[in-house]
Amino acid sequence: MDDTMYNAILLALLAVSILQFLRPGASRRLRRPPGPRTLPAIGSVHHVVNTLVHRSLRELAAVHGPIMMLKIGPMPLVVVTSRELAREVLKVQDPNFANRPRLLVGGICGYGWTDIIFAPTSDYWRKIRKLCIHEVLSPKRILSFQYIREEEVQRQVEAVRAAGPDTPVNVTRMVYDISSRTISRSSFGEVRPDMAVFQDAIKRVIGLSSGFNVPDLFPRLREVLGEVSGMKRKLREIHRTFDSILVDIIEERRSVRADRLAAGKEVVDENVVDVMLTLQKNDDSLGFPLTDNTIKAVVLDMFAGGTGTSGSSTDWAMSELARNPRVMKKLQDEIRRTFHGKETITEADLRNSDLKYLKLVMKEAIRLHPAAPLLVPRESIDTTELGGYVVPGKSRIVVNAWAISRDPRYWKDPEEFRPERFEEDGAVDFHGLHFEFTPFGAGRRMCPGYNYGLAGMELTLLQLMYHFDWRLPLGVDEVDMEEAMGLGVRRKNPLMLCASPYVPCPAAVA
Repeated sequence: MDDTMYNAILLALLAVSILQFLRPGASRRLRRPPGPRTLPAIGSVHHVVNTLVHRSLRELAAVHGPIMMLKIGPMPLVVVTSRELAREVLKVQDPNFANRPRLLVGGICGYGWTDIIFAPTSDYWRKIRKLCIHEVLSPKRILSFQYIREEEVQRQVEAVRAAGPDTPVNVTRMVYDISSRTISRSSFGEVRPDMAVFQDAIKRVIGLSSGFNVPDLFPRLREVLGEVSGMKRKLREIHRTFDSILVDIIEERRSVRADRLAAGKEVVDENVVDVMLTLQKNDDSLGFPLTDNTIKAVVLDMFAGGTGTSGSSTDWAMSELARNPRVMKKLQDEIRRTFHGKETITEADLRNSDLKYLKLVMKEAIRLHPAAPLLVPRESIDTTELGGYVVPGKSRIVVNAWAISRDPRYWKDPEEFRPERFEEDGAVDFHGLHFEFTPFGAGRRMCPGYNYGLAGMELTLLQLMYHFDWRLPLGVDEVDMEEAMGLGVRRKNPLMLCASPYVPCPAAVA
């Protein structure tokens, strides 16, 4: 065989190899992520329905690896459980993974997916997100609600003090009450008599937002399964409840503003609804119509996100402090030493202080108990490669932030509540740059309002630790840490603690 013929055969073989590699067939199908065995018709549904999904997925990842694919009916569900792959999804390939699946809850309770959380990636979503960041959730706006946070926390401090040292306090209800009342006043200027009904509706929405309800697992049959399962009926009922309240709120704020204008007085934006109504008058400059439904959707996001970050995180922080007396004592010593003798503490006092350990405690509580353990589900736009495997377009992507933040590859003694792990220079933080710690996400879909929630959490913990010594009720030996199911994992049972008032010593006279 001469050299010409030999080279021709080699070139032909090379061409066939390249075409075989590029052909969208067997070779690519073989490189899809591994995953658990499936059952006929239902695929992998039995692994995620009616479970604490973040825990179930961590157990499966221990068997199948940091990237795995579950078959949920016709829909591939790709689960990521490593810092490196989280970085790939949330940063490197963020444009391709930034879409949202159209969950049933977003269509009905999110006013046709017009809110920030569930809206698919689009020009509208980019504009409404930008509006909220610059107008609704800006640092200046968050600071303007300082007096509301101070009043609501002080209100609960007085209630705990009045209960007495031997009466168990429902800490869970207390911190959610602070959170919901603060958000209520910040959003529309008052705490309405029907606020408990509104808050219960929001809680039910969050519980149905995981993306792992049966209708959401079969997108093509979503509407039919939504009717058959009764999920659509529940969502419509919830929607009617909070929509009627929001309609009243918006009309009431319009009336108040019109009366001030008629009286020749200045119209002031006192709350979020006021801000949105002002912007609504000039929506030509926004590039999209700012409808009443859009205003409602933004307010709902405020409540869902705010109570998730502030209420749930504070509740878990208090739970961990009750389980770890050493940490509680160290935190109280820092706070009481800093504000020695003060009867009241303001946010200005807090900003002017250097309470390093308080911030470490907050980070550690959020690490162990992120408000959204699986973040909010994403959807791939195009077929791509991830971790050496092919991920088809329209796959649902889940980042198990809860599992990653407890992974011994990245954390020493990951199940321990040890705030000191964050005190070293260059320690990881939750601002979307360290992918072993992404409780609020990262990239363009990162939660835009987490600073709003953290402001409430910080002040609440400060006041509760300063004013009271906390202990378990008589006859209770340990803190129940059982979790409830849902997108935002809350405590299943309320945290009950007894609080003995701490009387600060009079400040030393200079």
